Amino acid sequence: MGRGCAVALAAAAAALLVSLPMLLVLPPDADTYEQESRRMFMEWKARFKKTYKYAGEEECRYAVFKESRCRVAWARAAGVTTSGLNGLAARSNEEIYRGHGVEKGEGSYEQETRRMFVGWKAKYGKTYRDVGEEECRYRLFKGNRRAVVWLNAAAAAGQNAYDINQFGDLTNEEVRQSCYPEMVDQELSARCQAAAPYPDPEHGRRIWYQ
Repeated sequence: MGRGCAVALAAAAAALLVSLPMLLVLPPDADTYEQESRRMFMEWKARFKKTYKYAGEEECRYAVFKESRCRVAWARAAGVTTSGLNGLAARSNEEIYRGHGVEKGEGSYEQETRRMFVGWKAKYGKTYRDVGEEECRYRLFKGNRRAVVWLNAAAAAGQNAYDINQFGDLTNEEVRQSCYPEMVDQELSARCQAAAPYPDPEHGRRIWYQ
């Protein structure tokens, strides 16, 4: 398991116990880990005959793939699985678990989420290189929104309410990478500290929102 994954997994495990700035230390061999992940992604594409029409979409799929790589390493370290990355490694949880049929009310949920995505993009000035990247990012956004809906339902008894923040279309790994420049960017540091990781109750991943 690469040092990058080790740090990411340790951060996720400790996320509810320590403050965010403590989680933002990249490993000394971060560049090596990135190069290794890129190489693995190329080999994975060749193995499963994956091609992408748009460059932006491919980059988004790589981000999902890298997140999957960390989750697999975490599961192996915990003894949950001995399996590796399969053909779904570049697909978001939303696509994997919701892509085999429409649940009751899912049609209206999709319409509402699409509308929210448009407003969210305008609020945070989000733009994408191509339609492929935008659709990939939307799937991540939709999955994060699903976790927010669950949390707000659980907080109905007067606890804190949650909403999707500017990290709503990113993977956990991307959030960590985005927050790392907090050493020199005080504005980004404040935004990162406002974001907190919470577990997705259904699929065991951690989602970033506030």
